[in-house]
Amino acid sequence: MKRIIFCYVLLLSACAYGQNSAIQLQPITTGLSAPVLATNAHDGTNRIFIVEQTGKIKVLQPEAATATDFLNIGTRISSGGERGLLGLAFHPDFKNNRRFFVNYTRSGDGATTIAEYQVSTGNRNVADTTEKILLTIAQPFANHNGGMIEFGQDGYLYIGMGDGGSANDPGSRAQNSEELPGKMLRIDVDHTTGALPYGIPSDNPFAGNVPGRDEIFALGLRNPWRWSFDRLTGQLYAGDVGQNAIEEIDIVTKGGNYGWRVFEGNRCTNNDPTLCTPGNYTAPIYQYPQGSGRCSVTGGYVYRGARFTFPDGAYLYGDYCTGEIFQLKDSQNSLLIDTDLNTSLSSFGEDEGGEILVCDLNGGKVFRLTNASSPKPLGTVSAASYDRESGVAPDSIVATFGNGLANGTYLPVALPLPTNLGGTTVTIRDSKGVERLSPLFYAGNLQVNFLVPPGSASGYGAVIVKVNNVVVSSGAIKIDSFAPAIFSANQDGSGAAAAILQIIKNDVSTYSPLLAEKDPNDPNGVRLRTVAIDLNQSYDKLYLLLYGTAIRGRSEPLVATATAGGVALAIEYAGAQNFFPGVDQLNILLAKSLQGKGEVDLAVTINGKIANLVKVNFK
Repeated sequence: MKRIIFCYVLLLSACAYGQNSAIQLQPITTGLSAPVLATNAHDGTNRIFIVEQTGKIKVLQPEAATATDFLNIGTRISSGGERGLLGLAFHPDFKNNRRFFVNYTRSGDGATTIAEYQVSTGNRNVADTTEKILLTIAQPFANHNGGMIEFGQDGYLYIGMGDGGSANDPGSRAQNSEELPGKMLRIDVDHTTGALPYGIPSDNPFAGNVPGRDEIFALGLRNPWRWSFDRLTGQLYAGDVGQNAIEEIDIVTKGGNYGWRVFEGNRCTNNDPTLCTPGNYTAPIYQYPQGSGRCSVTGGYVYRGARFTFPDGAYLYGDYCTGEIFQLKDSQNSLLIDTDLNTSLSSFGEDEGGEILVCDLNGGKVFRLTNASSPKPLGTVSAASYDRESGVAPDSIVATFGNGLANGTYLPVALPLPTNLGGTTVTIRDSKGVERLSPLFYAGNLQVNFLVPPGSASGYGAVIVKVNNVVVSSGAIKIDSFAPAIFSANQDGSGAAAAILQIIKNDVSTYSPLLAEKDPNDPNGVRLRTVAIDLNQSYDKLYLLLYGTAIRGRSEPLVATATAGGVALAIEYAGAQNFFPGVDQLNILLAKSLQGKGEVDLAVTINGKIANLVKVNFK
């Protein structure tokens, strides 16, 4: 549904959908049945999980075009209109405990049901159908069921409840603290309180001896269909669907009362005229009138993505009826794109890197919201192996590539490493939203080398390069506890190992660098090989000192193994090199049985992570 005149007044450049605008809807999967949510499991796999209103959850693998069945509970739900399978939330420790939770309207009476499931032990892409019901809430009417559930940074499960339905909340449930409809609820799924199958957080506003339902976190909501947490600040942003006049966006806080049915936005409804005292309620942070086709807000997300597709901290949301997508930033609202998803813009979502997803209810599609004018993504790899698959780890050395990354060429002049070289800085935002400046080894126009800051949390985050405090490029970064990479003489991570030979005889150590040389058998003259190690000399012990990054252990025991030419070798030290930031060292005891093997692969594994293969040569 296009509104060209309105677009011209509000934001001329945002009018064209799929034509001249930099903002685009990029389809990532199709063939779905009424998708109402797209989300991720925050487990490092970068999978996207799609909730179908008809009763299925689909899982979409990275780079795949077709989603597969993850869970099917179609026989347990009542679907149609505003009913169905409506919400999905993964436990904060899902990676280890495999627990996730759903919100659906029950078959038969349409009661809201919050239930727990687990992923199959044999296949992480299929869920066990065994159900544990935590909470059921009667629904007097078929509409206004809410549906969104999500975990906050406090580890508690939040449940958004509509007012029970019909029009104008005839039972005044949203203002009644003895009833759960019309509220934001908060429960503890890791503990129990009394006979309840869940726990009550002790600081819930009505917990304990205070009159009111213990589960309530906030009240006075009409139908918070879609809401989300800012992954950086933890604030809860809710799009609360209006009655017939105003759509509103709220920041929901503990104990807040958002006015319904007394107020619709900041407008007194006259449902309860004697209660219309604005100071008794929390006003929305933004509202817009219905009309010009607009009729129902679809709450979205605060953008904290890795690629700076949109301004950091901007709240993106839409209108279900018109398909318009808006950006709210610093109290300024603007139209991003007027899509063709009129009466079909059912939900937004986030992928693991914080990029925004959009669900097309009637078309059965999920899109990624893109911006052609956003900073060009960076390529970021381990500086040791240039391996794009294994990720990086705290304290590891990373190379990132782009254009215009520095106003010259800069190197540090002394230790400790600086976090600013000639105006260039690198910030790492980890999966928990924490930002840290990176120590820098080198800054140039096309490349910056830096250290992943200690303490960076595992998972997908962002690397942000600034010059004189202006973002010039950004991109996604995957941080692991261990991501071992071994330095080698070829820039692509293949070829001869960069190493030193330690010869111990009569308790005296001597050292010889294993310099790479051109392979005379390579007709192109570009292949390298390691100078051969003489195992026929006299020694007590012979060690290969191998250097790399992301090898050292910290919070868990380190298990390191090595093989060369099929021979298992003992690793007697795996840890920090101590003389240069970010460099780690492996002391590998060489076996006599390697004598005469010639050039062979050296394979190293650190805590189950396989490092890049390098070549060594034995006389």
